[in-house]
Amino acid sequence: MLKISREEELHTGSGHVRQLQESFLLQLIQEDWPGTEPVRTRLRQLKLAPLAAEGLRLRFAAAELKLPPEEISPAFRRRQLAAGAGFQLVCREAAAGWKHIYPFVNEANPLQVYFLIPSREGAEHAGRASRFLAGLGQRLEAALEHECISATGLEVKGLKRLRNAFASCLCTLDMTVRPGIGSGAADAVMPVMSWLSPEEERRLLQMIETADTFAFERELVALFGTDDAAGKPLANHLYQGLRLLLLLNVAAGKFAFRGTALCKYLWNSHAALAACTSPAQLAEQLSALGLLVMEEVKLARQFPERALAEAVRKYVERNYGWELPPSAAAQLFGVEESSLNRQFKQHVGIPLADYTVKIRMGRAEQLLPDDRLKLTDLAPLVGYDSSSHFVSAFKKYSGKSPKEYRERLQRSR
Repeated sequence: MLKISREEELHTGSGHVRQLQESFLLQLIQEDWPGTEPVRTRLRQLKLAPLAAEGLRLRFAAAELKLPPEEISPAFRRRQLAAGAGFQLVCREAAAGWKHIYPFVNEANPLQVYFLIPSREGAEHAGRASRFLAGLGQRLEAALEHECISATGLEVKGLKRLRNAFASCLCTLDMTVRPGIGSGAADAVMPVMSWLSPEEERRLLQMIETADTFAFERELVALFGTDDAAGKPLANHLYQGLRLLLLLNVAAGKFAFRGTALCKYLWNSHAALAACTSPAQLAEQLSALGLLVMEEVKLARQFPERALAEAVRKYVERNYGWELPPSAAAQLFGVEESSLNRQFKQHVGIPLADYTVKIRMGRAEQLLPDDRLKLTDLAPLVGYDSSSHFVSAFKKYSGKSPKEYRERLQRSR
């Protein structure tokens, strides 16, 4: 989980709240959702209500710190993390000066920061993302010694097309680094921005999560291996490749029960896709990545009494904030509800619903020492719309009310 420094806490209020907000924005890209309404509810709980509006228009922007190439070593990794921390701080400070611009990072690459920017009608909002990036560039140039690049993606309508918007931003960022790919502008991917629709995304995700390698290969041939595909601008191909990469990341996040290495590898694979010089190379890269993910899916499904239950457990740990009844979890992972209940209890020791409560209560115990968080604000942060429901659940779990728990902590300091 990302960490917020003490300096950043002074600029943003409670570092815990900002940490939860950023983590959830990343989850919207990386995770499979139980539905749009639970997402809207969680956004409101995390004080991100502007992103929960109906008919929302939004786009992503990105900034990247370019360090000189060095041999990968522990020392380089430490320098990378140190440079990334300063870079992220400047980016967050810049975003804090703008209303409704939401930064987030992925620990897989500390040298990139993304910004989710909702849009409104009116001349005063035109070019808002570009103006923000221009100001950010000036800040970064003054504060850092290394080169920084930035890009903005295309605007989409509605949360269901969130990954389309993110893929267009990634595409533009990669075209900025390698301008030979296309025009270097987000408009280069406009012809395919409607791909994927929510229905197409669900179909392809199911294909990956059932490890249907033959169907996946046919999809790659249809996209990148036909005479018609050969005539398209490579920017369009790159966008489609990045869109598939995000779906592979979603599937890996659900089924890669052995750790986060595969997800990190996939997240950073967009640069390898951008380095491809033909549709055939893109298809080859995506085929290899798809096989990695589908092998992980097969492994999880071959040993459901352990692997699948562990995948569900980790999903709940990351997504404790929204309601996930066993029926929804079973649908999300493509298994029978009775089978999932049995496997989960056998592996974890308690039912799925009880485990969700356990994770929420553990997170509440982590947040309670933060005196800047009002007790009434804490309930929604851990997934409860009702403060009374939260207090009742916490008292049942710990034997004390949240207020008594905090007072006891204060006395022990």
